[in-house]
Amino acid sequence: MFTKTYGAICAAFLALSAGPLAAADLALVLINSDYQRAGDLRGDGYAARYERELEAAGFTVFALQDGTGEALQDMARDFAAATGAEEQNRVVIVLAGHMAHTGTETYLLGTDSDKPDAFSVNRVGQSVAPLVGLAAETQGQAVLMIADADGNMIETGTALSAGPGEITAPQGVTLVRGDVQPLLFSLRDGLLPTDSTYALAVERAPRGVEFSGFLSPALGLMTGAGEDGDGVRPELGDFAYWNAVRDIDTEEAYEAYLERYPNGTFAADAAAQLEGLKNAPLREAQEGEADLALTREARREVQRYLSILGHDPRGIDGIFGPATRAALTDWQGANGFDPDGYLDQQQYLALQLKGERRALELEREAEERRARQEQEDRDYWARNNGGEAGLRAYLEQYPDGLFADTARARLRRIEREERQQANEGARAMWDQARDADTPEAYASFLREYPDSPFSDAARARRAELIAQDQDRSNQIAAQQEEAGVAGNPVTRLLVERRLQQLGMQPGAVDGNFDGQTRRAIRRFQRSRGIAVSGYVTQATMVRLLAG
Repeated sequence: MFTKTYGAICAAFLALSAGPLAAADLALVLINSDYQRAGDLRGDGYAARYERELEAAGFTVFALQDGTGEALQDMARDFAAATGAEEQNRVVIVLAGHMAHTGTETYLLGTDSDKPDAFSVNRVGQSVAPLVGLAAETQGQAVLMIADADGNMIETGTALSAGPGEITAPQGVTLVRGDVQPLLFSLRDGLLPTDSTYALAVERAPRGVEFSGFLSPALGLMTGAGEDGDGVRPELGDFAYWNAVRDIDTEEAYEAYLERYPNGTFAADAAAQLEGLKNAPLREAQEGEADLALTREARREVQRYLSILGHDPRGIDGIFGPATRAALTDWQGANGFDPDGYLDQQQYLALQLKGERRALELEREAEERRARQEQEDRDYWARNNGGEAGLRAYLEQYPDGLFADTARARLRRIEREERQQANEGARAMWDQARDADTPEAYASFLREYPDSPFSDAARARRAELIAQDQDRSNQIAAQQEEAGVAGNPVTRLLVERRLQQLGMQPGAVDGNFDGQTRRAIRRFQRSRGIAVSGYVTQATMVRLLAG
């Protein structure tokens, strides 16, 4: 690819650079304001004013005020001959007056024009096209200034319309349009100063003056000119190479220019164009997502779908931060889209479809898991509900099981019965251990009364507390996560309603997470294959809202 690009640049470069170095600055000024049979225009005496400014800058000026069609053509012909006699450095062409156009050509009308049509206009006006062609031969150092007039002030005949029509600046030519007076100011203050650039001339332009075409921030009309208006222009090879690059207008072409001319006249332009081309896909992607006009809730939905599909956005807050962009990029790459981190309409619909399908799959899997766990729960209960050891084994296996409350009630009854059988010392020390409720307190009790009626209960509670201590860091992390995910009462009510709808028995739906709510959360987490904590983690909330 680079070889082809380089070859194309070289071919264009040779064509553009085949000529002698520049030698003179020329200007053509044609200003008509006093018409014989059409409305007069602003511009009386302006040809001389333009001429003075241009001559002061070192230009040889061909100027005509209020010329007939024949006079305009004669002056344009003399100007063209001068440009052919010398390879000029700089060219300025100023056209002001009534204009008319066909479908393909624009004419500056002479003062003797009288309702011209497409068949007579070439006798009473000067065609703009050959003048534009002359300007195009001096790319980067040519300015075409056109003073727009009110087309309604003239009448035209068959196949000819009033006004200049569409005029586009060729490659390397700067086109300036506006009223004749502000155009003069723009020439004097923006284009002719030797320290100005085309981009700076745009900034200095009076109101109503519009620039287009070649607007380099590194180069101006008078770049390299001395006090006498003469000076060395940028290297011809640099300029020709740049023109070839602009015609090709690809990343490879701009990279080739920067490699050949790292400090060239157009290095800043090349770098800016290169960055623009490289960033164009990202800008298009950003604009595509902006066109979706996603609401905050729609963005939350996107984040939920990403999470369900295994691409963690690290929050369901409706804010597309770096984590969400990374999750989107991962999802796009996994689904055959350009991984730019921004959604377009097609991707948004695809994400919704895949997210909804996956949510249904997860719910089916969860229902199957819940039914299997419930059956295992019932089977285990049937095998282990005959005595204290079996009840404790059941609670160890199913702390939030279907029969957990029944098991605890039976154990309390057994404990009351055993308490009556225990001696006074064992009862007193057991009460102390229960009040302290620490692994150390139960260990002390077991050392003192290893075979008391309370021994099994002491061992079970001690094991439970040790397990809780070992998992405390995870519990704290889950608790902190819940504070961010479901920290407000409205969200907690939503969680309880969903748990109730799913048959998880959360108790009263009041926004208060009590022990029964925690058990319901744990049941839900087990049924969905989520880490069991009893707290509403991000993963838990995603699955709750998914269905």
